[in-house]
Amino acid sequence: MEQLPENDHIWNRKLIHLLWWILLIYEVAAMIGFLFDIYDQPTQWFHSFLQFQVIPTSLQLSLMGAGYLAVHFLKRYSDFIMIIWTMTMVCIYIMCIPELMGSYELISIPIILSSVYFQKKHIIFAYSLGIASLTALLISQAYKGSLISPPEIIIALTVLTATALVSFAIMTKGLSLIEQLKASVLREQDLLIRNVMIDRLSKVDALTELFNHRSFQEHTDHLISHMPYDAPLELALMDIDNFKKINDTYGHWVGDVVLKTIGGLLKDMLGPDDMSFRYGGEEFAVLFVGKSHSEVLAVCEAFMQIIRETEIPEMPGQPLTMSIGLAPYNRNTMKKAWFQQVDECLYIAKRNGKNCIHTYLSGQYT
Repeated sequence: MEQLPENDHIWNRKLIHLLWWILLIYEVAAMIGFLFDIYDQPTQWFHSFLQFQVIPTSLQLSLMGAGYLAVHFLKRYSDFIMIIWTMTMVCIYIMCIPELMGSYELISIPIILSSVYFQKKHIIFAYSLGIASLTALLISQAYKGSLISPPEIIIALTVLTATALVSFAIMTKGLSLIEQLKASVLREQDLLIRNVMIDRLSKVDALTELFNHRSFQEHTDHLISHMPYDAPLELALMDIDNFKKINDTYGHWVGDVVLKTIGGLLKDMLGPDDMSFRYGGEEFAVLFVGKSHSEVLAVCEAFMQIIRETEIPEMPGQPLTMSIGLAPYNRNTMKKAWFQQVDECLYIAKRNGKNCIHTYLSGQYT
């Protein structure tokens, strides 16, 4: 099973803040206990202050300083340093607070903490360090003359071992959930990609890579509904001249080359606000947004010149030309009537010898 990255510095900073809060809580509790000791045993206040305030606080502050230096200079081992840090803090409390001197089960806290790194070696390290700390504490208590019963040792070892096993279980469950989450995310990404591809296939012409007739209708409806009232909108229908002759003479595959070439030229020629479509067969449509009629006419004429200068290697010596019908959108005109105007302009351009542009302006075909 995949392990998580080591040395999570953000999490370690949060743990350091937590250790500061623990130290602060201890200081407040120790000060309250010290006040009670002054009230109950006024002659013993210095000994109580030394035992519960000075010694533990000095040791903890020294530990904090050493921990900060170790984490700063040994970032590679920061996770293990945090485990050692918390284990040492627990041992200080057990040694300095009489009420905690037999509470060896507190050593299990750093073992629980090690499980948040989701690394087996961290739990093994914390468990081994816990056994070593327990041994050192027992030796220290024995040296002081304290009696330690075998059940106490057995219970402490059992708690440490059980904590390590529970930590392993937590880590395993956490990693399993992470794997399930990754699998779920991958499935969602695959589904999203498939939906995007399906949506693209439904809206984009596979040969020319221009938007198709369906996209043309949707985009036109959107522009008519959402564009400002005075924003200019113009439609050009472009038809390849003698396209049937090209297919009959050179084959349909050469016709496909011609269509793809013109589609690429349209994408390169148009501005970012304009959209090109494969309207159907050998016809292309272009929606010009925010341009005056003279600007649109100039673009169409420049495009026709580019088409005339384009050579198709598969049909040498055969020039390409296009006929274009052009009409601006009038807010008082229905969309269907607008399309009919542009279509009629294209028909007139074809009838007038092809290779030309015919426009519809001020209610007249010019």
